Amino acid sequence: MYHWMITTSWKHYWIVVFLFYGSVNVFFALIYFALGANSIGGITHTDQLHVFLDCFFFSNETFTTVGYGALHPNGVVPSFLASLEAFLGLMSFALATGTLYGRFSRPKPRIKFSANAIIAPFGEGTSFQFVIANQRTSNIMELETIVNFSWVDKSEGEGYRRFKALNLELSKIAMFPTSWTINHIIDEESPMYGMSAADFIEKEVEAFITLKGYDETYSQTVYIRMSYTAKDLIYGAKFQRAFHVGEDGQLVMDLRKVGSYDLVSMPAPVQVEVEKHLETIAESEL
Repeated sequence: MYHWMITTSWKHYWIVVFLFYGSVNVFFALIYFALGANSIGGITHTDQLHVFLDCFFFSNETFTTVGYGALHPNGVVPSFLASLEAFLGLMSFALATGTLYGRFSRPKPRIKFSANAIIAPFGEGTSFQFVIANQRTSNIMELETIVNFSWVDKSEGEGYRRFKALNLELSKIAMFPTSWTINHIIDEESPMYGMSAADFIEKEVEAFITLKGYDETYSQTVYIRMSYTAKDLIYGAKFQRAFHVGEDGQLVMDLRKVGSYDLVSMPAPVQVEVEKHLETIAESEL
């Protein structure tokens, strides 16, 4: 329950808080009402609706320990119920305060990932790339990236899922104010080496990304997770720049362009595989 109260949306959080507050007060108001109007001193109304409303407002005063004094319990049983409700109110507000503080103190990095990962030309070969961008004005320090590549190995008949960490061109940066294109060169040591477009789909490949950094606003280490499957891969593409220098000389980051790409030619024989992949996509759409 605590984890849900910390991680749920603000809308759902306040709905639950108000529903709990209202339902508890209605519950105790019904008990006071069942005991009779004489159980609460200060009730001057005689019609049942106003008597119940007085019981409800008395319950609110007791639950919040406000106690204006106009209404007070008469007798042992009402006093015992009022004491129990006051104790429940103290504990409830303590828990509500804890969850509210937890929501504010919990670091919430807003990292935007490109919608697709790409296989891009790089030097005389290719590379696996994706882009991340910081959607907050605060910096994330010492940001580190770990990418694990997974595929189904069917070489031994029955398929087994394999995992291997990818070597990145740059796996750690000192600070992360804007964006970062993470690049894995597909060389002979890469598990992607020699894979065609059809192989990525057949082997059910998936890249698992873990980001770890120090959020200077919350003074805490934060973790972010993401993954790309074969269906998220774009073959023969190049990411567009998502930032430019404004008229005042300041660097401007356009988050709408993060992940935008242009289709480009791939070095042979990769280009042949790209064309086959595009034909496969076109046939499947038809």
